[in-house]
Amino acid sequence: MSAVPVANVYYMLLYAWNLVGQRDPVAVTREGYTELKDLFAHVLADTVEDLLVRGLDRGYVTRDEPVYGIRGRLELAETLKRNHLAAGQAHCRFDELEYDVLHNRVLKATLRRLLDTRLHEKNHRRILQLYQKLDAVRDVEIAGYEFGLVQLHRNNAAYEYALRLCELIHDNLMVDPRTGRTTFREYNETRQQQLGRLFEEFVRAWFDRHLAGFKRAGDRGIRWFGTGAPADWACLPQMFTDIVLESPDRRIILDTKFYADSRVGGGGKKGKLIPEHLYQVLAYVQNRDAHQPGVPHEGMLLYPVVENAFRLDYELLGRRFSVRSIDLRKPWEAIHQDMFTIL
Repeated sequence: MSAVPVANVYYMLLYAWNLVGQRDPVAVTREGYTELKDLFAHVLADTVEDLLVRGLDRGYVTRDEPVYGIRGRLELAETLKRNHLAAGQAHCRFDELEYDVLHNRVLKATLRRLLDTRLHEKNHRRILQLYQKLDAVRDVEIAGYEFGLVQLHRNNAAYEYALRLCELIHDNLMVDPRTGRTTFREYNETRQQQLGRLFEEFVRAWFDRHLAGFKRAGDRGIRWFGTGAPADWACLPQMFTDIVLESPDRRIILDTKFYADSRVGGGGKKGKLIPEHLYQVLAYVQNRDAHQPGVPHEGMLLYPVVENAFRLDYELLGRRFSVRSIDLRKPWEAIHQDMFTIL
């Protein structure tokens, strides 16, 4: 499969993050970026500029240091131990409202890491200017777990999008051991797992937003139908499908698959479906039907186009089964229209 255009990766991210309508993907498309690092640098620069115009968020930071006079709580033992009185000072513990809070440190650390990559000259210049404007924020290394420590609330909700971008950039920047330079791992056919997960999240979010008449079932777990001793039952693999769509007259179990192989379904003999994918969805359909009788479940596999578009329909074991493809190389507007034809 040829690489997915970076603009389309960005559109899928907007759906996955539930930010469609809040961000303007058309403006990014006009820039004509061919590498995600430049697209993300451009979008992050726009977002940080917006935050600076609004005014960066501040938070209370605890200080424990000598001061002239008394501020907050006097630490008498520390004052005497260090002989601060001789200098007319007292050791105090107090809270101070500052810009040097975790979410601002994340922004600054991400800007600095982007400066270490080979960005487009215009993006490098913008990122450098923004980095310098955050002079009231310490430049520290940010570990992946710290993104989960940022506390967002009504007053700093504008940071959510910027922090999502920062985490995405952080997860994809790596140091090349040969050159020592920081490089960005692109979303492409060599990173099928990451792009496949994004494809799944995009499809799920798209259906939630646009598919009238259907609702998406919240529980994607499917239980085996049968009997057995508890110890034996525990050895059975768990079943989780990507999406279950329900309407008054249809119930569809849909699994997304992402493969770079230029064959139908991505493997096996040219033109053949991957057997494991077919067996998997058939098992989902049969077991969910057994637990939830009524309108028969349909099975569906959805792939990105690998070589040629395909649309396959069957009746297997008395149930409808279909295989569809979406060409992620098309302009975004065409992808949007094609999504309506899947069902």
